[in-house]
Amino acid sequence: GELSALKECYYCSLSQNKEYAIITGPSGTGKTVLAHRFADFVVANGGVFLSGKYDQLQQAAPFSAIASAFNEYCNMLVVQ
Repeated sequence: GELSALKECYYCSLSQNKEYAIITGPSGTGKTVLAHRFADFVVANGGVFLSGKYDQLQQAAPFSAIASAFNEYCNMLVVQ
């Protein structure tokens, strides 16, 4: 399923360092649950998981999800 595909992407990133995944789909289809399950897997394996959620109300900022993810990462680095 989808979680297996994300795990495969993760394993490839360990050797190639050039993998990313974007989870898309209509609302109510389990994207957030999938992302949380994958995040748990990544963190349990010593990785860093970044996520950002696109807000339709912020259409003036099309990259808001990416900016949110990197802002979260910067905050993690500051805390460490």
